[in-house]
Amino acid sequence: MTTVQLAYGKALLPVDLDSSCYDITEIVPQDIDALSDQKAAFISAAKNPIGAMPLDQLVAEKGITNPSIAIVISDHTRPVPDSLLVPWIVEILAVDDSQVSIIIGTGTHRPSSPEEIDALLGSETAKRFTIFNHDCHADDLVHIGNSPCGGEGYLHPAYVNADIKIVTGFIEPHFFAGFSGGPKGVCPGIAGFKTVQHFHRASIIADPGSTWSDLESNPVQKLSRDIVALCPPDFMVNVTLNLKKEITGLFCGHYIEAHREGSIQARAESTVTVKQRFPVVITTNSGYPLDQNFYQTVKGISAASRIVEDGGSIIVVSECSNGLPDEGLFAETLRSELNSHDLLAEINSREITKLDQWQVQTHLLSQTKTTIYLYSGLNEIDAAATRCIPITDIAATLEIIYKERGCTEAPLSVAVMPRGPLTIPTLEA
Repeated sequence: MTTVQLAYGKALLPVDLDSSCYDITEIVPQDIDALSDQKAAFISAAKNPIGAMPLDQLVAEKGITNPSIAIVISDHTRPVPDSLLVPWIVEILAVDDSQVSIIIGTGTHRPSSPEEIDALLGSETAKRFTIFNHDCHADDLVHIGNSPCGGEGYLHPAYVNADIKIVTGFIEPHFFAGFSGGPKGVCPGIAGFKTVQHFHRASIIADPGSTWSDLESNPVQKLSRDIVALCPPDFMVNVTLNLKKEITGLFCGHYIEAHREGSIQARAESTVTVKQRFPVVITTNSGYPLDQNFYQTVKGISAASRIVEDGGSIIVVSECSNGLPDEGLFAETLRSELNSHDLLAEINSREITKLDQWQVQTHLLSQTKTTIYLYSGLNEIDAAATRCIPITDIAATLEIIYKERGCTEAPLSVAVMPRGPLTIPTLEA
């Protein structure tokens, strides 16, 4: 018997698999040691940035008495250690707390609750600053111009009007932007819906370059960079993290150059080469906080789809403690009466991009090629809406697949991705 430990919510879910029936390949990212002195490493990176002025010189360079500071952070679905980063940033800037505003980059998602904000920043840090939840539909978003390809740029006013603009973030594999972090903290983080519509339209998401690990030829990344260039941050602080969510690297400075360097490290830590596709892939959504809803769980499914056989099976394990969720149009779109092939075709034919269609589109790209089983905490109605097959026993489901495939003589080849989308499985050339 082989026991695999799957990231599920805030814990690990042990699953016993019969090693006489299954040839198991476990695919995991490197687990790098945390930096021994994280604050000292931050100070060094902030004072010796990549492609930008040192953080401690920004205030003097602006030449403004009591400059306003905007710090853009990620929302409650990202494990960015902003409870550390934000106080460190303000300490180096040597400004009064009253000068600092924190903008939570929700993108097109719901606002973070007071409890989630306390979890993001720490309750004491949250009390120190003015905090804004971004709203992509707000009337006061500022038009900053249009990108070279015609995308309308709208950003949060507290960012646009700030004398000094800073963005934090976490560099991890991203299923259609290559890597998270970098310009994505601003766009889509604090962008208007019109802006997101432009670079999340169906033709861009379907582009072969809109995929894991690719930055320089990735149209999503390019469009994000183009918008951010219209109103760029003065400084970026991005991190890489290990499996314990500890800081393994700090990348400070220019939002493209420093992000590019950080992505090199993230790629090295997350890429795993495999020799062939697998008839079955078991994946997760890397546990909490990324597996809080099914919307984010699409990332874990997308990662598994890179190495599953056409017509194969994916078993995705994701707690989904916050549901599908119900806000936005993700759940409504999934619940369409159209079958998956027709719904995908309908999304691809849309002239006007609708909220959350990009996540449904990505899910359907996997779901129309494979059978997807979902082990989650969703209620029966929501689980059915995912277009996956809801299950309550992972080992029993695998046994059913084993019997259906008629594996009576040779063991069934099964890939297991315990950390889901923190891994970029890549087929050997």
